[in-house]
Amino acid sequence: MLLRLRKRYRLIRRDVDSLISDLEDGVRPQDERLQNMGGMAVFKARIGNISARRGTRGGFRIIYRVMEDGTIILLLLIWSKTDRSDLPDSEIRRVANKYPRL
Repeated sequence: MLLRLRKRYRLIRRDVDSLISDLEDGVRPQDERLQNMGGMAVFKARIGNISARRGTRGGFRIIYRVMEDGTIILLLLIWSKTDRSDLPDSEIRRVANKYPRL
């Protein structure tokens, strides 16, 4: 998904790297824990889109999962808010269940 978005948004890597850096430092900015994920710690983060000059409201949405021990964070999905407003819980669960334990 990231490669597809990179064709339209050249600076997406910078946007995502800022989130990854925050997550590595233990900071979870503006994230929201998703409900109905079968006990998995799955979060949705909102980040700005520098390429389109949009803030977090019209930027990207990233779904990530924190594993039980808290040391592993999996980035699962990313999309542009201008392309799609939201994803159904069933789709997020399907992707998150591909990685039951590491």
